[in-house]
Amino acid sequence: MHLSKTITLLLSLVFVAFTNLSPAMGFSCVKKKKVMELIMAVNDNWQASRPYTTNAFWDNAAYHTGNMEVYKLTKHEPYRQYSENWAAHNQWMGATSNDTAKWRLSYGETPLYVLFGDWQVCFQTYIDLYNLDNVKDESKVARAKGVMAYQMSTPRNDYWWWSDGLYMVMPLMTKLYHLTGNQQYLDKLGEYFQFADDLMYDKTVGLYYRDAKYVFPKEPTINGLKNF
Repeated sequence: MHLSKTITLLLSLVFVAFTNLSPAMGFSCVKKKKVMELIMAVNDNWQASRPYTTNAFWDNAAYHTGNMEVYKLTKHEPYRQYSENWAAHNQWMGATSNDTAKWRLSYGETPLYVLFGDWQVCFQTYIDLYNLDNVKDESKVARAKGVMAYQMSTPRNDYWWWSDGLYMVMPLMTKLYHLTGNQQYLDKLGEYFQFADDLMYDKTVGLYYRDAKYVFPKEPTINGLKNF
């Protein structure tokens, strides 16, 4: 994984975690203010130095999930607009193939990998933007609904074979449940998570392997130990 991609995901996780801070955690108003100023300074720099005209793959899309959380905290309109522009640039889609017979779920960065979760995390931001609109535009969430409806119609449950996928798609399915009230999103989430948990979680150590190829004894460390 490239360092820049790792930093992007970590920043998005920090943004999300910050929204859950409470007074009981010992953060004074001053400390919260300082943290918020730092987050905004980093975010302002990020947006000033990077155009919104990037694709909807996970490394960009994970950032936008964090950006939306910062917008929820600050109501700073340029943040929302930056993600809105990015979403529109990508036509509110992830991977763009429309031929379901060719859709793939393994790793891939081309239009065919519609069922690969790294192309689905963008839908989280599209739904967040849709929810903010006073006048709803269904085109913003149509692709998300269509892709996940097809995915859930298949008998497969092996969609999440890498640990990042839990961040990429689990929140999407809960957002879609809240958007539609369709219980199937939660039912399928449970099935997909059970597969991922059975595949990657090491009960002895209490950690998830990076992905299926690292499950011991495959890809051990140089000392022959479990490699997470």
